[in-house]
Amino acid sequence: MTFFSVLFALIAEQYAPVGKDHWTRRLAQWWLKTIANFSDTGEPGTSRLALFLLLVPPVLFVFIVHIIFIFTQPILAFVWNVLIVYWFLGFRQFSHPFTAIQECLADRDLDGARKELSLWVGPGLSTDTMSETEVVRHTLERAIVASHSNVFGVFFWFLLPLGPAGVVFYRLTLMAADQWSSGVSLSLSESAQRLRYWVDWLPTRLTAIGFAIVGNFEAAAYAWRFHQKKWANESEAVLLGAGGGALGVRLGEPLPEPDSREALRLAELGESAVEEVGVEPHRGHLSAAVSLVWRAVVLWMILLAMLTIAVLIG
Repeated sequence: MTFFSVLFALIAEQYAPVGKDHWTRRLAQWWLKTIANFSDTGEPGTSRLALFLLLVPPVLFVFIVHIIFIFTQPILAFVWNVLIVYWFLGFRQFSHPFTAIQECLADRDLDGARKELSLWVGPGLSTDTMSETEVVRHTLERAIVASHSNVFGVFFWFLLPLGPAGVVFYRLTLMAADQWSSGVSLSLSESAQRLRYWVDWLPTRLTAIGFAIVGNFEAAAYAWRFHQKKWANESEAVLLGAGGGALGVRLGEPLPEPDSREALRLAELGESAVEEVGVEPHRGHLSAAVSLVWRAVVLWMILLAMLTIAVLIG
């Protein structure tokens, strides 16, 4: 059932994508805002209460409906699984702006690509003076992170015993970390970020492994190991290091050159300095990124199919 639930959800999402204005996303944003307004007093205890109120009622509701359908109407249980995965998958939520940027660059419209990137990332990133290389680099970084949070992380949590309830738990946790990054108390923001880190710790590394398998494994492993200091966020560093290595492209800011003391120390130890991996990003890497993500999706689907066959045989 798991394999076919994901397959049907992927097909439905391609033909009728769930956009940012879909009622499920509006409902989730309203729920996040309501919980923050109701329980955010800035105290650690109320921060934990806010996360409890945010996650437990919807997750418990989805799980109870899932269990009831399994024991009474298995067909409805399958439909319920497909709907939950479809509503929370969000494949096209990142592929649409990615494609818009790709089309602008193909038409030599750098200003249009800058505008699309700014709309996608938000006001936190100034794109006015970016070169084409910088636009491509930031687009690749954004797409790699988004493909994980909207697709591969959802796959992982759907495979756990919670099933569709795990999908709701995962996506609400990520939305809380994003929406509560500002506009709420520091205690609530830090609690949401901390929960996201632990919820996403294993899925992040499994996604990185998937990128390495379907891409340049050696470069992905090297960048994963040595390039994490390029990014402040550990989870994003794992994804971007492995994703950039798998693509054979340089992501993040250039590594600093080692000073004379560090160079001397490395020479005494017989070690070489950390080097960049791949080439400077260009527009052709956008197509390569699409191919990488789809190969990773196929890899996950093959693993799901094998698991489903093993369960049926067993």
